[in-house]
Amino acid sequence: MTYWMTQSLLSAWIYYLGAEEEHAATAWDSFLSTLRREKKDPTKAMQDGTLFEDMVNRIVSGAGFDETVNEKWIQAAIRVAKRCDGGLSQVPITGSLSVDGMDFCLYGVCDYIKAGVIMDIKKVVRYEYGKYQNSPQHPLYLHLLPEAKRFDYLIFDGSNCYVETYRRGDFRPIAQTIAEFIRFLTDAGGLDIYKAFWSMDNERERKRRAAQ
Repeated sequence: MTYWMTQSLLSAWIYYLGAEEEHAATAWDSFLSTLRREKKDPTKAMQDGTLFEDMVNRIVSGAGFDETVNEKWIQAAIRVAKRCDGGLSQVPITGSLSVDGMDFCLYGVCDYIKAGVIMDIKKVVRYEYGKYQNSPQHPLYLHLLPEAKRFDYLIFDGSNCYVETYRRGDFRPIAQTIAEFIRFLTDAGGLDIYKAFWSMDNERERKRRAAQ
């Protein structure tokens, strides 16, 4: 049996591990919801992220956008779009990986790929450098795209733009993170939940084939 693995699932787990004590219960509930593939209403932060990314995409494609949006957002979107312009957008990537006797199909979608650089657009409320140091996204995506030389997070916090870059050798292999994740699930009694909701099905197989 092969199981589906995404950076969003690993991110929900890592967020729980790093949550402060007063937020641990909420983070655990959020992780379980992700593990069980439960549908969630988008938060304000998620909606803002979608809006900002859409602005960037529209600028790159030459389409217009709502000019009543905050001027700082417009200027930030233009700045990020200049980096992305000429790249391939919404590129699905996939690959197989075996860890501790389990087979996984890793899957992700790159916001942009340009000249060997994977770029991911982030809209955040607050930013400090190193925010994405422990993110599983760049290790997973660079594993799936061996020809890429680096991963750039293109970040907008509502006022300023930032770039956080990771190259090979800056992080642990994604296989180590997945191995720790599976051990955590085993110890916490959640491995059967993962297997029930994340096994390969027809839709995931279709996505895998489309990304090859």
